[in-house]
Amino acid sequence: MAEKQSTVVQVKDQYVTAILVTHNGVTWLSEVVASLSSQKHLPDQIIAVDNGSTDGSVKLLSNAGIPVIKQSKTAGFGSAVATAVSKLPAPKDENNEWLWIIHDDCAPDKFALAKLLEAVVERPQVAIAGPKILGWYDRKHILEAGVSITENGTRWTGLENREHDQGQHDEVKTVLAVSSAGMLIKRSVFEELGGFDPSLELFRDDVDLGWRANIAGYAVVCVGQAVLYHAEASSTERRSVDVKDAILHRPLLLD
Repeated sequence: MAEKQSTVVQVKDQYVTAILVTHNGVTWLSEVVASLSSQKHLPDQIIAVDNGSTDGSVKLLSNAGIPVIKQSKTAGFGSAVATAVSKLPAPKDENNEWLWIIHDDCAPDKFALAKLLEAVVERPQVAIAGPKILGWYDRKHILEAGVSITENGTRWTGLENREHDQGQHDEVKTVLAVSSAGMLIKRSVFEELGGFDPSLELFRDDVDLGWRANIAGYAVVCVGQAVLYHAEASSTERRSVDVKDAILHRPLLLD
């Protein structure tokens, strides 16, 4: 019992900034904002960065009391996150400050942040943690539970085609990378690694960041009991992609 209480205290000591990146995501954004405000372990602050929305996203965020940093629609995802981080004050304790990166079409389950924090405080070597990602429209469909790459450089989820969630990926497991949707990353490590590679505008920057974290000696984990629902609006072409020459990633599935 004493060890359990100690872990809870450590979780409460963690300082989390949720960074919400938006671009014409008003279709999903109301639920995303509601999911952030209903977390059992609330983020300490939420900052939104909007890349040129024209659909009412900024108004929705402002009405919800979330400060919004505005950028051009051609700004990349990594640029948005880096801009938000650059506005933060110097950390009081670099060992317990985290960034929680949220897409405008992904809604975390109410226990998601708490489960992610529990996993990282129990594993001091972990610098990046991500949730198990389920579909927005089919909420039993597993989209990702950590990612890797094949020998030819293709993004690989290791999942069966249309694999449904039956608790088979509920453990905490070490992975090469996790999606940027719902990624929890230690702020000091994000800054040490230089954030997302600006030359990778979209869709593969998360694998690159996880890879660099591993090379630098940090661990990356997927926390299966932390759940997030993702519409994958850009990769499934439910909205247009404004980043020039962006290549849509399609998760490679096992036959």
